[in-house]
Amino acid sequence: MAKFDEALSELGKIFSYTGNPPTNESEYNAMKDGIDNPPTWSKVKTVINNLPDKDALKLSGKQKLKDLGLDDYEIKALMGA
Repeated sequence: MAKFDEALSELGKIFSYTGNPPTNESEYNAMKDGIDNPPTWSKVKTVINNLPDKDALKLSGKQKLKDLGLDDYEIKALMGA
């Protein structure tokens, strides 16, 4: 899921669009008609910037499991990756 989509979900918005998610205010303004009561771009961008980095969290979680004594095979079995 794109961070834009996650941000709108965090804001409790119902939305629909085709193509790639917007990356700037002008792209957002061109597509925001598909969002119920659309928030401002600055609000969306703030939420996007505050979303956690999932790759960093995954690496941190793997390291913590290793620190607890699990090996790579056990970690893979738990995480499915």
